[in-house]
Amino acid sequence: MNEPITVLLIDDQTIIAEAVQQMLASEPDISFHYCNNPLQTLKVVQTCRPTVILQDLVMPQIEGLLLVRLLRSSDAPTHQIPLIVLSSKEDPVIKAQAFEYGANDYLVKLPDRVELLARIRYHSRAYTNLLKREEAEALLRQENEEQALYIEQVNKITDAAFAVEQNQFEAKQLDEVVDRQDELGQLARVFTQMVKTVKVREAELERLKDSLARFFPEEYLQFLRKDSVIDVQLGDFVSKTMAVMFSDIRSFTTISENMSPRENFDFINAYLKRVSPEIRNHYGIIVKFLGDGMMAVFPDGADDAIAAGIAKHQRVWEYNQQRLARGDRPIRIGIGIHVGHMMLGMVGESNRIQGDAFSDNVNLTSRLEGLTKVYGSALLITGQTLEQLSNPEAYDVRFLANTIVKGRTEPISVYEILNAEVEAMRTLKLRTLPQFQQGIAYYQDRALTEAKTCFEQVLSIHPDDRMAQLYCDRIDALLSQGIPEDWQNVGSFESF
Repeated sequence: MNEPITVLLIDDQTIIAEAVQQMLASEPDISFHYCNNPLQTLKVVQTCRPTVILQDLVMPQIEGLLLVRLLRSSDAPTHQIPLIVLSSKEDPVIKAQAFEYGANDYLVKLPDRVELLARIRYHSRAYTNLLKREEAEALLRQENEEQALYIEQVNKITDAAFAVEQNQFEAKQLDEVVDRQDELGQLARVFTQMVKTVKVREAELERLKDSLARFFPEEYLQFLRKDSVIDVQLGDFVSKTMAVMFSDIRSFTTISENMSPRENFDFINAYLKRVSPEIRNHYGIIVKFLGDGMMAVFPDGADDAIAAGIAKHQRVWEYNQQRLARGDRPIRIGIGIHVGHMMLGMVGESNRIQGDAFSDNVNLTSRLEGLTKVYGSALLITGQTLEQLSNPEAYDVRFLANTIVKGRTEPISVYEILNAEVEAMRTLKLRTLPQFQQGIAYYQDRALTEAKTCFEQVLSIHPDDRMAQLYCDRIDALLSQGIPEDWQNVGSFESF
C-alpha cells in the first residue's frame, strides 16, 4: 500500500490548478491542495501539511525565485518539503538559479501527466522516507537519552548506597529517580524509605545506647573487657588490686529534714552532677550511688583516686559559693580511700543485675569514710594507700592514728590529705603540724602529759581541730583510769 501523498500547488492561475487537479484526480493516494496567493503559502502549508510542493515561477504577488528562497530558508516549515518548480519555458539560467536556491526539480508547464505523477511520487516518497528516518533517529536519540538517563540514575542509586555506607546519604540525592514511574523509580522510593527507616532505628538505638550508658558506663564495659552491654552476664567479674573510694555528704539527714522529697532529689542530683565527672576525669568507675554518697574504684591505683578526691572537694567548694549566694547552707563531704585486692563484677539474678565490688577492703574503706565524721577530716587514706602513691611528697599528709575499724581486729594507719581541706582549715592544720606530730610522738611513747601539752598548743591556734581534741579527751581518760598493761596506742571506731 502506497504512502498518502499531499500535493500543494502555488500558482496565481486558476486554469493551471484545474489542469493539475484533473491530472491527479484519478490517483486515490494523492490529495490536492491549491494556493493562488503565494503570500499565504506558509499558512496553507500549516493546514494541509504537503509532502510535495508545486510552485510557479511567474506570479504577480512575488518574484518566483524569491519565493523559492523563502520556502527553503532554514527556519521555514517548508525547509525540507520537496519543491518542484513550474516554469513556462526551459531556461537553463533560471533552472540553475532555482536549483541553487534549493528547488528539488524543474518542470515546464504543463508537464505530461505520467511524468508529473512520477516526479511527485518520487519526491514525496523521498520526503516521507526522510521523515521516517528522522523520526526513527529522533526515537533512537530519545531511547539513547532515556537509556543514558536510566544508567545515570542507576548510578545515583549505587552512589546513594555508597553514601549510606559512609553515613552521608541525603534523600534529595534520589529526588529525580523517585519521580520515575517504572521499576527503577519504585526501587528508589523503596530505597529512600528503607534508609529513612534505618536512620530512625539508628537514632532510636543511639538514644537507647546513650540511655544504657547512663546505667552501664563505657568504662565499666572496658574494665570487664566487654564489647557491648549485651555481652555482660550475671557473674562476670574482674579481680585485681585497686583503689576504692567511698564518699558522702556530712549531716545529710539534718540538711534534708526541711526539704520536700522533690527538693531532696534536686539537691542530690545537683551535688552528684558536679562531683561525679571527676571520677571519670581521673580514670575511675562509679560502682554505685548510695543516696547522698557513692562508691567508686580506680583500677590504676591510689594516684588517680586521691587526685579525684581532691577535685571532688574543689567542686563542692565551688557549689558552696553558689549556695551561699542563694542563702543556702553550705555542705561538706567526707571521703575515704584504701588500696587493696577486690572483685568488681555483676551481681543480682537473671532478670536484674548491677555492678558491685566485694572484698574486706571494700568494707574497710566504707568504715574509713565513716571516720571522717569522727576525725573531722575531708579525705582519709590508709597507710597502704600512702605506700602506693608514686609521689607522696606532692601532697600535704598528716598522720592521725592507728585505729581498729568495725569488723576488723588488726589496726590500720590513718592519714588525712590536707590538700582536700578548704583553704582556711588547711592553713591552720599545716601551721600546727609540728606540734601535732610531736604530740603523736609523745603519745606513742606514753608521755601523755607532754602529748597533751602539744595538742593543747594545737587547739590554742586551731580550736576546731577535732583530732587534737580527741587526743586530749583520750589522754584525760588514760590519766584518770590508768594506762592498761597491753595498751598499744590503738583506738576504736566508735570512740577514739
